Amino acid sequence: MDLVTDLVIAISNPDKSVLEKRQIICQKTVEAISHANRVSLWRFDQAVSQIECLMCFSVKDKSYSSGMILSKQDFPDYFDAILNQQVLVASDARNHPATKCFNDAYFEPNDIYSLFDYILLKDFVPNGVICCESVGKQVTWLESDVNLLRRIANMTSMFFEIDD
Repeated sequence: MDLVTDLVIAISNPDKSVLEKRQIICQKTVEAISHANRVSLWRFDQAVSQIECLMCFSVKDKSYSSGMILSKQDFPDYFDAILNQQVLVASDARNHPATKCFNDAYFEPNDIYSLFDYILLKDFVPNGVICCESVGKQVTWLESDVNLLRRIANMTSMFFEIDD
């Protein structure tokens, strides 16, 4: 069975809590996307003016965190890019036009060099973001990574309500 099928089975299980489902999505995404060693799920507010981290999984210390909020007011280039393109591939995230705005507040404190995001939709409206990051070194995301994260994002959007 492939990882996406595995993911769909896990997140459609009614016996799993929302928290467990978020953890599973992050874990399966780390397994699926080459070079991702940190994966997070983010939810847009109703105005799509900020995103809140619902779950972040770090491979390095096998830890979970949540709660960080990023606003469009502080990071307009990123918000414009992800909302308009639905995918953002920034292998050199610290110099990418849409993501270099995160250098001081997010990338440097978290040792992030590469970022790869895909939008999550609910009824064709942006609902959240699934974010893959490379900590400690810059990596090149592959076209196969883009295709796989698209499948993961689509399945996650279809089978999992990111809202509580």
